[in-house]
Amino acid sequence: MSLRHYTWPRLVVLAPGASVLDAARAIENNNIGAVVVQQHGEVVGIVTDRDLTIRALSRELNPRETRLADIMTREVVTLRPDASRMEAIQLMRSRGIRRIPLVDESGGVVGVVTLDDLLADEAAPISELGAVVRAQVGSGGPSAPTRLEKEAAARREARLESSRRRFLNEVRTEAGLESIERAEKAALLVLSALLRRVTPDEAMDLMAQLPMKIAAKLRDLPPGPDKSITLQTILDDLTDELGVSAAEAEGIVSAVARTLDENVSAGQMDDIRSQLPAELRHAFSPAMSGGSR
Repeated sequence: MSLRHYTWPRLVVLAPGASVLDAARAIENNNIGAVVVQQHGEVVGIVTDRDLTIRALSRELNPRETRLADIMTREVVTLRPDASRMEAIQLMRSRGIRRIPLVDESGGVVGVVTLDDLLADEAAPISELGAVVRAQVGSGGPSAPTRLEKEAAARREARLESSRRRFLNEVRTEAGLESIERAEKAALLVLSALLRRVTPDEAMDLMAQLPMKIAAKLRDLPPGPDKSITLQTILDDLTDELGVSAAEAEGIVSAVARTLDENVSAGQMDDIRSQLPAELRHAFSPAMSGGSR
């Protein structure tokens, strides 16, 4: 679904020369979290309520004399209204932001999509939207992170890396591969084919249950279902990319299937299998992968 739902006929837009007090009043009067700053018909910045606190109030700047140009976040990322909600979520996550102005062909603002909007509209699995919030831990928004925020970010990074390595070690052990690097390459080859073979919604649901660092490498895949993908094309890719035999390639597919059965809910795997042709469904079935669920 596109972002056209978030275009508004009336917007709170201020010029760079407007005062901090103007922005504070606009935020309070309109019950919003930020104002877009526009000049000559183009977005040049954004000022959030947090900016007002950190960049103005905490520095004891005069709110009547301080211009938005002095405290605004510049180089604002924007999207067109015909972009998808998932594009917005991915951009929020990669940039650690909570709101994105929507602009028309000329660069003028026509709307704003926020994380709160996407949460309210259930625009994606909660784990996806939660990842946007988690991506901001340690960044502290537009200001420099504190020591505690840096420590929290480091702990989060360690957890994410641990989850990635645990998943890949399972693949490595099951497939008899010699390194976690080859296990990652093998897993990504199989997973990318599997995700492209099912519908975009089903692919997103599966990625939501994968370790975040692995899912991040799979987000830019073309949407499916790509019916040209078969068990044989997956085996061929494995033999070509990893230099393994046909029998070893089959073992890798089974290893990834077993790892998925151990790490993804049974209901989700049932949904995935329901969209696969018979040969692939059989390859990823619990009986073939050795799963007990």
